[in-house]
Amino acid sequence: MIQEKYNRRIYDEGTEAAIREFSHLRTNALSPVHISSSDKVLIFNPESTAIVEWLESVADSVVVASDDLSEIDETFDIIINIATVTETASTLKKYLKDGGRLIYVLPEKPMGVDLVKKLLDEAGMKVDETYRLLPDYLFTTEIYAEDYIKGGAGDYLLIAK
Repeated sequence: MIQEKYNRRIYDEGTEAAIREFSHLRTNALSPVHISSSDKVLIFNPESTAIVEWLESVADSVVVASDDLSEIDETFDIIINIATVTETASTLKKYLKDGGRLIYVLPEKPMGVDLVKKLLDEAGMKVDETYRLLPDYLFTTEIYAEDYIKGGAGDYLLIAK
């Protein structure tokens, strides 16, 4: 289990950087995505060993990418962006299989969320599901469905098709 594996390391290092990289709570934000073993996943700049290891434990194929897509020549069931907009949705759509999902985990900045929704619309994609992540996307302990979107604080998880 990821939590057991990294708790000692987090304790020994005792830094915020260690918590950000190794905390099992980092994986909670992706739980509504329902990643299966048959999914082929592309994740951009995850900045978390725990997230990558968790993805590798639930999906058979995980590719970690930087902002440069020039070396990628395959398509994916799921593409994940955490806290960044690495490429436009139009560019990323080329790397999605038919029926694939584009995932954005975003800090609570309505302008950023609005921008992502606009980029998705320009790409001919729609937000299929929206969640609020509390207290934030880094250490999610509560997730609320779209009907809660206008209440309270929290970061966003957008699942687009």
